[in-house]
Amino acid sequence: MSTKYLKIYQQLREEILHQNTPSSTQLPDEISLTKKFHCSRMTVKKALDMLVDEGLIYRKRGQGTFIMPQVEQKHKIIVPERDIQGLTKISKQSHAQVHSEIIHFKLEFATKSIAEKLQISVSSPIYNIFRLRIIDDKPYVLEQTYMSTDLISGITEEILHHSIYSYIEGTLKLRIASAMKILRASISTETDQKYLHLSPTEPIFEVEQIAYLDNGTPFEYSISRHRYDLFEFSSYGLKKS
Repeated sequence: MSTKYLKIYQQLREEILHQNTPSSTQLPDEISLTKKFHCSRMTVKKALDMLVDEGLIYRKRGQGTFIMPQVEQKHKIIVPERDIQGLTKISKQSHAQVHSEIIHFKLEFATKSIAEKLQISVSSPIYNIFRLRIIDDKPYVLEQTYMSTDLISGITEEILHHSIYSYIEGTLKLRIASAMKILRASISTETDQKYLHLSPTEPIFEVEQIAYLDNGTPFEYSISRHRYDLFEFSSYGLKKS
């Protein structure tokens, strides 16, 4: 069986991740790529489908294929993840009980940094959500989340006690597609130690994430700080250990 599509996938992936290709750049159309790689259109399509599944590119009907906006950080582990799931859904699959403690829930205006992550204007209204997620009565992760109120409207404290992702897909009828994650270890802060029940010498595992809808629009910027002994990294994302 031909592996030509794998070589095309690997070359395009390398260009996207390591050659500083600007986010939202439009890729050449399939016909142009067939000429570049001297192959059939079906071979190119298979390579592009793999990049879509990995969350590195997205398609706009009638417009073409574009590079997914990414967090540009050097010397970090950057993980594209397709078909992302919220903690509530993951926990249900493992028959665990999850609930949330809201530490704060504010409406405020986006700083320059947050606006860049969410691709909105500076001073646009956003949600500032800080929650402790608890699984089977054990503190699990501290989640700091920012979302545009214009895109994700109607969030309430009741929703925050359950699943934001279920609300987005079930009520707002938006489709969550993929995310780019940066993974890093960090020294625990006093806040981490207070809510996650850690000692001053224990570290945390931090995940910085920008999550996207299926049209390439970022809807969430978050920083999650996990108990180091409850999460592990796999090549398919993060899973409960």
